[in-house]
Amino acid sequence: MRARARALAMMAVLTAGDARAATPVRVEFHFQPVPDAQMAIWLEDQHGKFVADVLVTQATGKLGIANRPGEWNFLSSWRAPYGPRVSVLPVWAHRRGKTYPQIVFFDDADHDSLGWHENSSSLENYFCRPLEEWEQGTISLDTKTCPSPKSFKTDKGTFAADGARSPYPPRNDLLRVDELDSPDVAEFADLNELDAVTAATPSGDGPEFVVAVLTPEMLARGPLVAYAEISREHDENSHYAFDRDDDHFVDPRLARYGIAYLGQPSVVYRVAFDPLRRKFQGTTEYAGYGDWDGATGALHPPDATISGEDGSGADRLRVVTMNGDTFRWGVFSYGDGSEPDPGDGWGHPCEQRELPAVAGLKARVTEFDQVELTFEIPAQDDPDFAVADVRVYQIVGEDPLTEAMLGSAQEIAVAVNTLAPPGQPSTLTVRELWGDYTYQFGVVYTDRCAQRSALASVEVTTVAQKFQTVEGFCFLATAAYGAPWTAQVAALRSFRDVFLKKSATGVDLVRFYYAHSPPLAAAIAGEPVLRGLARVVLQPVADAVAVASWSRGQVAAAGDVLGR
Repeated sequence: MRARARALAMMAVLTAGDARAATPVRVEFHFQPVPDAQMAIWLEDQHGKFVADVLVTQATGKLGIANRPGEWNFLSSWRAPYGPRVSVLPVWAHRRGKTYPQIVFFDDADHDSLGWHENSSSLENYFCRPLEEWEQGTISLDTKTCPSPKSFKTDKGTFAADGARSPYPPRNDLLRVDELDSPDVAEFADLNELDAVTAATPSGDGPEFVVAVLTPEMLARGPLVAYAEISREHDENSHYAFDRDDDHFVDPRLARYGIAYLGQPSVVYRVAFDPLRRKFQGTTEYAGYGDWDGATGALHPPDATISGEDGSGADRLRVVTMNGDTFRWGVFSYGDGSEPDPGDGWGHPCEQRELPAVAGLKARVTEFDQVELTFEIPAQDDPDFAVADVRVYQIVGEDPLTEAMLGSAQEIAVAVNTLAPPGQPSTLTVRELWGDYTYQFGVVYTDRCAQRSALASVEVTTVAQKFQTVEGFCFLATAAYGAPWTAQVAALRSFRDVFLKKSATGVDLVRFYYAHSPPLAAAIAGEPVLRGLARVVLQPVADAVAVASWSRGQVAAAGDVLGR
């Protein structure tokens, strides 16, 4: 059975409390999620009072998908940049008892549009431009590479002027504030306090576990309850069936872009346990589900509307059998040391140690969007030593990766059982990168006692992506239609490449356009009336070119230029 552990040292999150309480206690949380799920783990006391966060997947905890600009029911796509996913983990979000400023578009021009913000936005370092349905299948399942990231800009947002609040944090991965960004962006990282508990989205390849160290302060709260909430986009059934056009917001100017994402609500599991007793507690039954639209933090009791098989609904946590116990959500506590190990397979001995950084970390570019990392986890003298978790961090930029930057770095899920044993070199391929970007990579590992190694880091620059880069020079058309990836801009770009560049006169016209259109584009970008007039002039040309290009089979060729 494939297994991967994820260890989180909660000692860094909560300070020591009442000295009369027990010494710190290790607890393991066991589960197997389906792929591409968002998840949160947290603790409450027996009276329902929030105690501590244990884990939240990074799209929610670090990248701010639940508190970002746009309509909440914007259509989705792979790494969609806009539309707060308020239904992602609503029970966890509300039970934490914390709120943040709600993030809205900084660009006041079009708050209900997917594409009218690029002319007044900064370069994006994670999210992709919205995708058409045919692109979604190819990109999210096959290439796993954003189309033309160097030409895509996003509105990072600003605080809502009316003081509106959200139970979800804003994104925490922005190290710099561009002159085109709202000054509020500089405060996002300070507001988001979830650095210590964010983790990469689990691969779903096999059982996982998280190790937490409960402090005396937490133990003084008495018996605890461990919760796990899990959600997945577009997980529909007959009770939660949504229509792309009727139930989502479709941008009428970019109607082909985006796919439906609504589905069954988040599902919550709970296990009550006494951390001072050495025992495993597990359950195969879910405790309830959240609001399908994330309106409140209510936990609705189980009913027949939630699916329970094929990775859907309650089956987002799969049934696992370990050490004779069958469960979907399980908690093992090592107790206070007063009870002997019964030899049931649960638990592992611990020895306090300093873990050295991985040795020989190197990065080699293998494709424009792939880097191969090699490193060696140092061997230990202790025969009981075992690696519980390996974390690979990545961040864009030329500044060397430091411990202080890890809160903003993206994490990559690593299956420990795919790595070589300590003392032998391991190779790991990092995918879904962008061509011609400088990346900083960092590697740390953790043992089963939640002890973490020092950080090792390395820099690498990927090669340029050939034949898949959008040229950002269709200035007037982009300003008129709001985004360089719209159908009208694509048609005009195709006309430029297929017809104008084939003659000396056409080349001179293109050069003249490049030289004189940028100032005019900048002038009309922020003026709806001028943009409308520009579209009146350009639309007949775009329509004619689209028809001509289609008849000549040039649309497919233009798709290659656009970065399919």
